Amino acid sequence: MDAMKLGHNINTANYVFLLPNEPKLDENILPSEHSVDLLIELNGNHWRKILTIMAKLTSVNPDQWREHREVTLFGEVGITFNATELMSIAHKTNTIFIVGLKLRQQWPVLEGSVQVGLDCWIKRPYVWCPYLDYRQFPNALISELRETL
Repeated sequence: MDAMKLGHNINTANYVFLLPNEPKLDENILPSEHSVDLLIELNGNHWRKILTIMAKLTSVNPDQWREHREVTLFGEVGITFNATELMSIAHKTNTIFIVGLKLRQQWPVLEGSVQVGLDCWIKRPYVWCPYLDYRQFPNALISELRETL
């Protein structure tokens, strides 16, 4: 069975997020057809925060992240939960976010990566970052990472 994917097709997305935990989904809808609103409805505040941080990191205009999250996020962002899928897309994607310590163990930070803040590293196209939660990924780190990217 194929790994779950959400949002834009990871082979053509501008941004791909590799996340450690899958959300609850509506069994009557394909995973790729779930909207931002439906994910928030099914999973509550936790996934609202995850999608908000994604929007803040990927919005063209940092002041318009709310509109980006609601309207265009899944037009640019693909989400996968399987680290092995990254090998086939690294040359096709602008930025791949490897989220959380658990995945960093599977996909270690590469030599020559540039550290941003205390817990982010970048070596294009990869960004290793903390879990998408405001305790681990505060707005100051989001801003610093956006400036670096």
